Amino acid sequence: MNFTYEPGRLFHETDGIVGAEILFPAILGGKVWSIDHTYVDPSLRGQGIAGQLLAEVIDRAKEADVQLKPVCTYARQAFFRHEEYQKLAYKD
Repeated sequence: MNFTYEPGRLFHETDGIVGAEILFPAILGGKVWSIDHTYVDPSLRGQGIAGQLLAEVIDRAKEADVQLKPVCTYARQAFFRHEEYQKLAYKD
């Protein structure tokens, strides 16, 4: 699935309706992105779209050399399950 990028946001939109998005605003002077919200419309669930969104944020964070703070439930669970994500996790 192709996502549209805006600073702090990746999303998929069809006919003006957002079907999936992840929000990751920059905090602490831009050195950390806070993953605050992950959403996938019920009609799109079960296809791994939330994981695709998060993987793209992970890739962008690596390129930008920033850490990630998983705040929303989905991101926290994914960081717990994937050891490679933990390497990017911001420690308070």
